[in-house]
Order: sequence, then structure tokens, then C-alpha cells
Amino acid sequence: MLNFALALLLAAQPAQPPVDSKVIVVTGRRLADTEAALRACLARKCPPAEDIEASAAHAENLFVAGRYDEASRILRGSIGRNGRHAAELPVEVSSLYRAHSRLSAHLGRGEQYRSSTYGITRSLKAGLPDDNPEVVAGRFEVAAMQWNIGQYRLARDSYDAIAGQARRIGRLDLARLAQLRIAWMDFLLGDRHGATQQLKRIAADRTPETRVARISATILLSRIDRAAGKPTNTDALIAELREAKLDKPVLLHAPPIKLNRSPSQEQGEAGNVNRLTPTESFEKKWIDVGFWVEPDGRVRDVEILRSSGATYWTGPLLTSIKGRIYAPLSDPGGSYRVERHTYTSFLEARSGSRLKQRSANARIETLDLSAE
Repeated sequence: MLNFALALLLAAQPAQPPVDSKVIVVTGRRLADTEAALRACLARKCPPAEDIEASAAHAENLFVAGRYDEASRILRGSIGRNGRHAAELPVEVSSLYRAHSRLSAHLGRGEQYRSSTYGITRSLKAGLPDDNPEVVAGRFEVAAMQWNIGQYRLARDSYDAIAGQARRIGRLDLARLAQLRIAWMDFLLGDRHGATQQLKRIAADRTPETRVARISATILLSRIDRAAGKPTNTDALIAELREAKLDKPVLLHAPPIKLNRSPSQEQGEAGNVNRLTPTESFEKKWIDVGFWVEPDGRVRDVEILRSSGATYWTGPLLTSIKGRIYAPLSDPGGSYRVERHTYTSFLEARSGSRLKQRSANARIETLDLSAE
């Protein structure tokens, strides 16, 4: 339950773009193999569960290869064929929507991101009881999506509804996680005093079932203190994290990322560095970053393993990764991580035009590609 809850909280492309010659990222099965497996599955009209598994595997390989559009097409096709089986395969069908939701965020397709995220909970509710942890997880994902697309009030209301429902069904652990999300949103939106007090109350709750929320609140309080230049007392937190025996590093701190100007923006002084200019392009811009997390939680050997498109935007991102601090690891060899970072912007409607255009706000979408 601990890893499941932390996952809720801390919470993870036509022709192939050119990539650097130094390719380190690998997948369990070759792209040609997953493509052949999916074709064979469809040719013999395989059962829905097999279709979903084969489609997801091939879409994942396409994503890793940088072929986002093809991956999206594969997932949409499988959703079209298997969405009606949600009652008997709620988790499997929801996984298709989840994959398409995350992919759509990397592509900057806000409407598909929104609709596929709602599809997660719709599929789960078709075959699972309302108080099932998978259904609650889906609701957390909906609230996170609402926040990501700028629907802040709606996201806060969603977390508040999750907290209320969790209390009614006796799931204090999930209620605390929702309250923690609310506190962190309030902090980011400017209510720093009120949010900090709420985080302190959650961190002080010694109820056994709220342990994950307590650890998470302590992590966030540590980030707040570190950002303010205050000393942080992390001994108790580290002790709890060691006892939890998590299967991957837990991020305690990451310096903020301020996106670089595009080459066209560098020619002038005016304008927000994150604002879109007429010459800005977000097509096929991504990098895979590899780095080691040392046993003491420090990061070393940060490097771009491969990339697609211009990389002018990557400097602040790499600086932030180098400055991360993770909880100390029990493995003396440390942990090697690989992350995909996509430079993107949501498509949006503009007045006077039927065609959607990129939003003026650039963003970086991240997905952990590390093999666990």
C-alpha cells in the first residue's frame, strides 16, 4: 500500500526523429518484435486482454523511439476496439486510457489529455466498486490533470471531494493524501502560511495509516525550508524512508526550472522567457537524460543520452536535475535513472480561427524510463 500511495502523490512519436549516435536507452523487446506481435494478435482476432497488452507494449516502444504520433494512433485504435470491455477488464482498459493520457500531455494535445484522463475513472467504475483503491487512484489522476491544464479551482474541489469520500468509507490514508495535495496547491497559489501550517499538521499526525501522507508532508516542508535557505532537519524523515524500503529513489528537493529563451527570443530583450513567439516550434523536441543517484542522495554524471530537435531549452532542466537531492539509498551502488523530457505546449483555440494553435506557455513533460 505504501508504494501505491506514494505513486498517487509523487507522482511517472510519423517517421522517427533524428537522435544522437550515443544511444543507451533500451527496452525489453525490440520495436520490430512488438510491432510483429501486435499485427499477429490482430490478425487472429486475439482476446481483448491480449490486444490491450500487445498494443500497450508496442505503443511504449514507439514512445521510447520518439514516434509519439504513431504511439498515439496505436493506443487510440486499441481503445476503440476494447473500450466496451471495461466492465470485465476495468484495470486493463483504464491502462490504455492512462497511457494515452500521458502521451497526449507530451504531444500538447490538451483535449485528448483531458478526455483520456476521464476515461481512466470511467473504465474503472464500469467494473469496480466506488471505494476500490484503483478507482480512487483514477480520481487523483483526474484532479492532477485539472491542475496541469490550469483548472485550479476545479482541481482543488476534486481533491476536496476525494478527501470527503475517503473519510466516509473509512480510508483516512487517502483522505490525508488528498488534503496534502490541497495544501501544496494552496502553497503554489500563494497561501504559503496557511499551506505550511496544514502541512505541519499532516506531518505531525502519527496515526499508522497516514504514514505516507506524513512522510510526504515532511518532504514538502523540507523542500520549502531548503528553498528559503533555512536549515532542514531530515534525520527523522530519512529514518522513515529507510524503514519504508521503497523500490526507487524518493526526490526530496529539485531546484526550480526557468525555461530558456528560443533563439528568436534571444535577439530581443522584451517578453517573458516562457512565452511563445511566432517562430517558436514545439514539434519533436525531447531528450533522454541519464544520471546516477548516489547512496547519499546526491546526483552525478548527468548527461543527455539522445535527443530530437533543438536543445536550447535544456540548460535549466539539466541544472535542476544536477541540483536534485534524493533520500539516501540502501544500495551502496546507487541507482541509475533515465528520464524522457519533452518540450511542449498545449494546443488551444484562438479567436478568429478554427485551427488550434500552441499555447503561449511552454512546459516540460517528464516520464521516468528507468527499468525497475
